[in-house]
Parts: sequence; C-alpha cells; structure tokens
Amino acid sequence: MKFNVIMLLVLLSFGLFIQPLALFAVNDFIFGKYSGNGFMGFYSRYYELLLGGNPQSWFILIMPYLVFLIAKFTFKILK
Repeated sequence: MKFNVIMLLVLLSFGLFIQPLALFAVNDFIFGKYSGNGFMGFYSRYYELLLGGNPQSWFILIMPYLVFLIAKFTFKILK
C-alpha cells in the first residue's frame, strides 16, 4: 500500500511538472513556436485548465499513473 501511494505521488508530480515540459518541447519541434508567452505561458495555461476542470489537462496529469496501473495489472495477469 505504501508503495502505491509513493508511486501515485511521484507519477502525479511527473504529470504536473515534467510531462507538460515534454509536450511543449515536442510541440515546439514539430509545429514551431508556441503562440503564447513561450514556456511559462504554456505552463500557466496548463495550470489554468487544470483548475478549470478541463478533462484533457486532467488526462495529461493522471496518464503516467494510469500507465503504471495498466502495466502492473498486465504483469500480474501474465504471472
């Protein structure tokens, strides 16, 4: 149980801080410059959407933990 709580906190932190950075970098590389105020504008918009309850931004936040759970259950089934 303690491991699951630690993983939840670590992966939610990853989804809150690191994953938006990766999305910004990929977007910047593929589509060009972000039309807002750069990196900080992207982060502030992401946090505004989270606070507003936007489902897509919440999906970005919880996706690392969902991948962890799916992998955990898959390995448990295959064992």
